[in-house]
Amino acid sequence: MILPACREVYVKVVSAVLLTLISVQGYANTVEDVRIDGLVQMPSSRAFDVIGFNDRESYNAGKVYQAINALFNTGYFSDIDVFKDNDILVFNVVERPSIGNLTIEGNELIKTEDLQRGLTLSGLEIGEIYKPETLNQIVQELQRQYYALGRYSAKVDISVEPMPRNRTAIAIDIDEGDTAKIVHINIVGNKDFDLETLTKDFDSRETGYWNPFSSADEYAKEKLEGDINKLKSFYLDNGYLDFSVVSSQVSLSADKRDVYVVINVSEGEPYQIGSLALNGSLPISEDRVWKQITQKKGDVFSRSQVTKIIEDISTELGDDGYLFTNVNVIPEKLDDQTVNLSYQIAPGPKVYVRRIIFSGNRETQDEVLRREMTQFEGTLATHSKIQASKRRIERLGFFSRVDLRTRPVNGTTDQVDIEVVVEEQASGSIQASIGYSEESGTVLGFGISKRNFLGTGNKLSFNASRTNQSQNYAISYDNPYFTVDGVSRGFEMFYKTSDHASDDVEDYDLDEIGAGVNFGYPISDTQRLSFGVTVKETTVQLGFDPSNETKSYINTQGDNYDDIIGSISWSDNDLIGGVLPTEGYSTRATLEVALPAGDQQYSKLSLTSQKYWNLNDSNLWLFRLKGRLGYGKSYGDTEAFPFFENYFAGGSYSVRGYGASSLGPKNSYDAGSTNTSSALGGNILMTGTAELIFPLPMVEDHKSVRTAVFIDGGSVFTDYCLAGNTECNQGIQLDEIRYSAGLSWTWITPIAPLSFNFSRPLNAKSGDKTDLFQFQLGTTF
Repeated sequence: MILPACREVYVKVVSAVLLTLISVQGYANTVEDVRIDGLVQMPSSRAFDVIGFNDRESYNAGKVYQAINALFNTGYFSDIDVFKDNDILVFNVVERPSIGNLTIEGNELIKTEDLQRGLTLSGLEIGEIYKPETLNQIVQELQRQYYALGRYSAKVDISVEPMPRNRTAIAIDIDEGDTAKIVHINIVGNKDFDLETLTKDFDSRETGYWNPFSSADEYAKEKLEGDINKLKSFYLDNGYLDFSVVSSQVSLSADKRDVYVVINVSEGEPYQIGSLALNGSLPISEDRVWKQITQKKGDVFSRSQVTKIIEDISTELGDDGYLFTNVNVIPEKLDDQTVNLSYQIAPGPKVYVRRIIFSGNRETQDEVLRREMTQFEGTLATHSKIQASKRRIERLGFFSRVDLRTRPVNGTTDQVDIEVVVEEQASGSIQASIGYSEESGTVLGFGISKRNFLGTGNKLSFNASRTNQSQNYAISYDNPYFTVDGVSRGFEMFYKTSDHASDDVEDYDLDEIGAGVNFGYPISDTQRLSFGVTVKETTVQLGFDPSNETKSYINTQGDNYDDIIGSISWSDNDLIGGVLPTEGYSTRATLEVALPAGDQQYSKLSLTSQKYWNLNDSNLWLFRLKGRLGYGKSYGDTEAFPFFENYFAGGSYSVRGYGASSLGPKNSYDAGSTNTSSALGGNILMTGTAELIFPLPMVEDHKSVRTAVFIDGGSVFTDYCLAGNTECNQGIQLDEIRYSAGLSWTWITPIAPLSFNFSRPLNAKSGDKTDLFQFQLGTTF
């Protein structure tokens, strides 16, 4: 790229003009008129303002020089000629071309919009005057940005082509090159800790560190700076108050592909705590503050512990209304490697809430948010109530982000406004789907599910689906605030029909129709106690060759049942994150009893619990445990537990890698039957799952996509086997628990949830049905 030598032209032109003026007339002359020829881009009024000449004004060579210099400084002109035409002073200018076209190619790491924004700030955009001197600066800045990303072989070429009508076309061609790899990281000067200990939390890794989804061995300046900060924090958390990073060097190989990092440190010696003191005005008892100070004399100094203590003291005073407490620690280092810590506390005045403002809730009504607030307007502002309010709103599951901000009220020192800023996420769907499930075959469905119906916080759900074996229709409505005290009320109506002739259960048809109502009562912020009653009719129609277990139940209990089922459940839910939680736990225990007023008498006790652990505070690396237990038992005139109320295990929702509902005891048939035994189910259920959830590097939206490796385990058992059934053992047989491991991938699509499971059974036995690949589309509502 060759840039015009503008300054050389400028000097020649100015020198020639001055020599002419001096040789022709060495004294001041009077301007009768001034004319500027050649203007196209610059308005004439601005050009006259720049040169500063007026009619009948005297001039000399110096003043002409100043005018030429001022015109050149505008950046509009590539050539200026000044001459006298009779009594008129003429400035003949040649304007630089404007930018008629600007293209950027070859960039992937840095978005085109970001590059264009930077070019605009430099004055390089279509319609602006082309200034060649800025191109070198742009090339250097782009290369600097790529160097910071570890792309030391990146190249930036800029070509300039003339266009008609005094315009020019600029093309920026970027070769981003390859990211330089970190070949070696070394720390020099460390005596008390080895290299492995110091670098174990580094984001930067040497080439050879195996992780198929990681770019840890790719050098980036920001990443190395973050690692150096981690190194400083490590030493400060271990008492090394005199620690310092002397220097850090990054060396490149000749081909700019290998990076060598050397960090020189001075460790110093560790300090222990000598004495602790409280200073300042304490509006609460000292005992409450000292309870927050977990350090004691003789402990090794830790900056992270000091930071936590400062936060805890601020929280303690914040619970008494002192939201703007200022807590500092003053360390005094002594020669004997001890440090005295003095906590300085300035509480400020008590603060009251003037107003609570909601923003970002375009769909959700303010009332839905306001009723979750435990901090009220006009009351003393307390830290715990503000944080509890935030947590309650997060638990609604309607929002992907919730921030609570306190803003001082202008003109006062004791009032704040609380602004609740939310970012809404999808809380339901309307879908008409045609899908396929490995377990259920073709799936036809239509449904409306809205957990935040019309922004009221109420839940409405209608679902109609049909598979090869079943048809399900259900409608439900739940109001979590039926009363202002948080008592909920819900209704449900359902109709289910299934034909098990073609699946792994056995040959019978089952129809259920019913309706129910339930009420829930809040016990605490996370716990509820619910009561419900469901009335349903169940009809069983036996197929051509049913199992002995099915026939036995029908013979004693009949094939049509009108039941009244009472239920009581306790739940404790503190999950955060909506459809794909990122932290918290949930536990639900439910007891269902078919009351004596109905045709059957039985009970079912179920327990489901799960918990998420955030492994690195990023909401991307998570560990999850989930377990489910169930037990059913008949009583009264019902001799055996209803076979159609049995629990089943195996498949996508319990133990992946095994066929749906295929685990546990098997049924039996008469000697002349051609049927083979299939899963009977059982009145005892035990399943569990452990998952490590991790991010995929090519995925940007981790709020709707989740990948995990898992281990599943479980089965079903029975405490009642029909006489003569050799494939049924009574009671829990631990050696019959099946295990599997695999990889799962879930995507919450705009149409319906999509899940894939790749799993391998770990202890399958002869006769088990295995299923290495399972997926569902549109089956979760």
